[in-house]
Amino acid sequence: MYTLDMIQRALEGRLARLLERFPCLLLFGARQTGKSTLVSKCGLAHGRKYVTFDDPETVAAAKSDAEAFLGQAELLTIDEVQRRPDLFLHVKRCVDRERKPGRFLLTGSSAAELLSAGKASALAGRAAISELGPLTLAEVEGRKPLDWLALLRAPDAATALRRLPKPVTSRETLRKRVMRGGLPPAWDAPDDESWREWMRGYRALYLEKDVLPIRRLSAPEDFLRFMTRLAYRSGGLLSLSDSARGAGVPLSSAQNYLRLLEGSCQWFKLAPYHRNLGKRLVKSPKGYWFDSGVLAFLMGVAHWDEARDADRLGALFETWIANEIRAATWLVSERLELHHWRTQTGVEVDFVLSLGERLLPLEAKASSSITPKMLRGLETFLADHARNAPFGAVIYSGSEHRLLGPRMIAVSAAAL
Repeated sequence: MYTLDMIQRALEGRLARLLERFPCLLLFGARQTGKSTLVSKCGLAHGRKYVTFDDPETVAAAKSDAEAFLGQAELLTIDEVQRRPDLFLHVKRCVDRERKPGRFLLTGSSAAELLSAGKASALAGRAAISELGPLTLAEVEGRKPLDWLALLRAPDAATALRRLPKPVTSRETLRKRVMRGGLPPAWDAPDDESWREWMRGYRALYLEKDVLPIRRLSAPEDFLRFMTRLAYRSGGLLSLSDSARGAGVPLSSAQNYLRLLEGSCQWFKLAPYHRNLGKRLVKSPKGYWFDSGVLAFLMGVAHWDEARDADRLGALFETWIANEIRAATWLVSERLELHHWRTQTGVEVDFVLSLGERLLPLEAKASSSITPKMLRGLETFLADHARNAPFGAVIYSGSEHRLLGPRMIAVSAAAL
């Protein structure tokens, strides 16, 4: 059985470089993604003192004398810092007195608390910010992640195809990773019942630790019902009114619930790409669950075939791909951005990865084969953005990469 501290996280190297440049680093991410292990047991822990606000005595010490608490070590790591957001102002004062690189490493599972105005905003210009998502396929298998920058910069489809690593993950393993997601206790569960039990506990712990301390909900069951309803919107255009109506909650409550889910890193949005002259485009964002395994649990499916028969596989696979690509955007210093694209007539591309003016349109298809119909969105996008997008790609569950035409490639998800 794997343990999380045995796995090399791809983000570790970048975090180490940020600590060499900034006096403070804020690392946030959803519960159980491995933040505590990364900062307390892996390479980032060397030479640093680690404390956590999971410990009531540590919380009391910080409350009693914040300056003395922050001065207990030259290099200090504070886990679950969202539980004492008032500490940010004291961190600011310490940094302003001595801007020593890497002095503070702060982690938390609530971006809402970490990044809200008047709290972490006090560290503007003093802190780097990064996010740790669930384990990726490459991390689980102990290999280098796909070099999206090299792919994005390829001058044509044939060159891009040559830059892809060989697909090495078996079809069975790939399907399991999609369905189990990237939270270690979930993907390492010995059987379906253990997986479901762990997921039930995760949902309860999330509500207890990440939701109720921030908002004293009068009806937690309404929030959980909305959360489940929203899961069925993963990979689709965000319609808050539809989700509210489906969950039987007022729109105002749904707005608060969505802010909670986004703030606690359970849900994220992709803005539309709309730098296109003369074409009417949809301006609504798409939304995704942070982990395909949690999404599968909320949808009530546990296996690939079960998800396919329930017509949930497309959303699950696309959600998994979204998280794989999103994790890659945190690994580089270049400003990689991820969007979606959809016209008013319904022509769409799942993802548009961009670096400056350079664009890479991507489709995610759970199928192991590719039909001409699957390429229509990419063809339209490439025709509209011929100058900035020399080629596009379909990421699918097949076992090989293929050239689909002069401007199109098929990428096996097994190589991610």
